[in-house]
Amino acid sequence: MKVKKQIISVILATSIATFPLLSFADQVNYTNRSDIPKEYTWSTEDIYLTDNAWEEDFKKLEESISRTESYKGKLKQEKYILEVLNLKEEMFRLEQKLYVYASLKRDEDNSNEKYSAMADRAEGINTKVTEAFSFVEPEILSLSEKKLKSFTEKEEFKDYDVYLNKLLRTKQHSLSQEGERILALASDIGAMPETIYSKYDDLDRKADDITLDDDKTIKVTYATYSKLLDNPNRDVRKKAFESMFKSYEKNINTIAATLSAEVKTNIFFAKSRNYNSALEGSLDSDNIKPEVYNNIVEAVNDNLEPLHRYVSLRKKILGIEDKVRYYDMYVPMVKQAGNEYIDYEKAKNMVKEALYPLGDNYIKDLDKAFQERWVDVYENENKSSGAYSWGTYDTHPYVLLNYNGTLDSVSTLAHELGHAMNSYYSNKTQPYSKSEYPIFTAEVASTTNEALMLDYLIKNAKTKEEKMYLINSYLEQIRGSIYTQIMYAEFEKIIHEASENGEALTSEFFNKTWGNLMTKYYGEDFQVDDLSKVWWARIPHFYYNFYVYKYGTGLSSGIILSENMINNEEGARDAYLEFLASGGNDYPVEMLKKAGVDMTTTEPVEKALQKFDELLTELENLMNE
Repeated sequence: MKVKKQIISVILATSIATFPLLSFADQVNYTNRSDIPKEYTWSTEDIYLTDNAWEEDFKKLEESISRTESYKGKLKQEKYILEVLNLKEEMFRLEQKLYVYASLKRDEDNSNEKYSAMADRAEGINTKVTEAFSFVEPEILSLSEKKLKSFTEKEEFKDYDVYLNKLLRTKQHSLSQEGERILALASDIGAMPETIYSKYDDLDRKADDITLDDDKTIKVTYATYSKLLDNPNRDVRKKAFESMFKSYEKNINTIAATLSAEVKTNIFFAKSRNYNSALEGSLDSDNIKPEVYNNIVEAVNDNLEPLHRYVSLRKKILGIEDKVRYYDMYVPMVKQAGNEYIDYEKAKNMVKEALYPLGDNYIKDLDKAFQERWVDVYENENKSSGAYSWGTYDTHPYVLLNYNGTLDSVSTLAHELGHAMNSYYSNKTQPYSKSEYPIFTAEVASTTNEALMLDYLIKNAKTKEEKMYLINSYLEQIRGSIYTQIMYAEFEKIIHEASENGEALTSEFFNKTWGNLMTKYYGEDFQVDDLSKVWWARIPHFYYNFYVYKYGTGLSSGIILSENMINNEEGARDAYLEFLASGGNDYPVEMLKKAGVDMTTTEPVEKALQKFDELLTELENLMNE
């Protein structure tokens, strides 16, 4: 099915060329959140109109916890199993609504103690609700396998068939009622390493200001840092790098202790459930074997030569006489394009242009997201850094940005909207119990969007220089999401195995491990200096229990799926849109197979790195013309 001609015309009428180029002097900056126009802030009032309404629901949830008591010891009867599962859904939906609202308000301004306290209360009541239902799975699992299987075939249990099948599969890792209760109580403690790290990163960590060539002093924040690394002046890049990395180095031992606590937490929960390793425990929820993870790391290690070649090309193009450093890896190699400030309104249209292969309805839903204020656009003082998409089953998705006008930030917008649309379609299509898509597939929707955007921009480049710049951007996307994220994944694997073998996780150990990986991944033309070895301390995803490898599998899948749609392969778009609406109605590997990607093999990663090699060759050829 092709996109209707009139829709394409509307989209292309807002071509990039119709927008005036702006310099970074035109950049929109806000210190006070109150100064940001309402249309560029997210509509948290769609969740709760007032904080008092939040308090009323919090009280309602607190009072509901006692309702679970009447079901204890009764779950040998089918009627009560269905009732308790429905009650569990009702209470967790409410808890999620409470937590998301408080967290979004907190993330607007992390110095606001009111919303920080509300978020803490929401976390606390989550622990209580989890504990209150801790008897459910042990009681259900005490039933015979035959009886449990019979439930999955009954119409009244159709919303819970995936859940029940998963219980059957993981039965050997379930504990007694008392054991589950203890683990539920420990979940609050288990979240503390991430909480401590986030508080340091967002509030206590301060990077030193730097002085530019014109004697202008600039504050180094997450948003300004990424722009400073784009600066063609190597001295400016070095100053920004040193300011940012030293802000972590100052407290490196504390951060190391925090990360060590996270690793030990992961090991504790895995061992409690009788897994052989933290890795196995983390992957099992998606029904993925450690061999899949290990094969992906191995596939990347077997294809490092193109990355080494890329580093060497950077050295040549940037005219670096010594060796390439960390702060040389992000500046565009083509200086003639891509340096203008991209207004947010222009960015929205760029995203819609690029994603038109997804069809009329997808574009209309993007407009809905913009019009209904799903997106919190600009940075303000004490706002949470980075970007994410989040929400609840009972609300539309929300997107946090710290938009700074670079092409990277436009790509981030496309990325996060991919997540948002995945949630939006899943929530519209699936019952609550099957609506949450697994983390393994979470990055597919976002990276497919990025791949579509970069492919479109490259094909529509108006000059050789613009094309080279965009190819460089695509190379950076693959480098960042596959090479770099799998390097992160290898680091996670090493540090967890070290701890499982009784080795102490100190800052020295982390730095050494990281330095060795950088040397291996970036090759002979890259210099690993001491300060760059603290890179690991900047990665919040290390507190997400083996999450980062999914960026690599996500982009690998995204490249294949996007090219299938770009090439108008029969049924490709429909299969992809069906995947977006699948939520968690099957195991992730099976959902991807239906969409056209088999992640049980190394082929998707190898194809993605082949794409990197082809783009690199194209860039080399253009530069030699």
